[in-house]
Amino acid sequence: MKITTNRSSKILNNIVLVGIVLTLLLLIGTPLVLTAFFKTQSLIEDSNIVSVITAAIYICAIPYVYALILLKKLCELVANKNPFSPRVPVISKKIAMCAFSEVILFNGVTIFLCYFYDMYLYALTIFPCIIVSFVSIAIGFMSLVSSKLFEMAIEIKDENDKTI
Repeated sequence: MKITTNRSSKILNNIVLVGIVLTLLLLIGTPLVLTAFFKTQSLIEDSNIVSVITAAIYICAIPYVYALILLKKLCELVANKNPFSPRVPVISKKIAMCAFSEVILFNGVTIFLCYFYDMYLYALTIFPCIIVSFVSIAIGFMSLVSSKLFEMAIEIKDENDKTI
């Protein structure tokens, strides 16, 4: 059982690391892909639009990347067989705040692009706003609940350690 648990925590740790690396690579390639897309579609009327959309993507990526790094720290705690560390609830709360801030940032950036750059793509702007908001809020509440659950588990563990 210990071998399977150790192996699965290392696999989870590696999956999160791959997610961070892929995210950073995609963020680096974003300006190139956007420029190529706008050139093929003949949409570059305003040369500033590529840099504005790239900046918007980078702004939205900040809490996401930070949450991935926090998830990596959480996986390291589990891999090091320290799941009842007092850092676990703190990290979970930070992940929740990242998720809630993503809702505000994504919707704010979308509204900014819609009104100031006339990017009214309706279905392409409304559906992502709904999906990102729903998923981010669900992740935020799940992280808050797990934070509270770990706080209670740590209290019970500390109480049991003191009585023995």
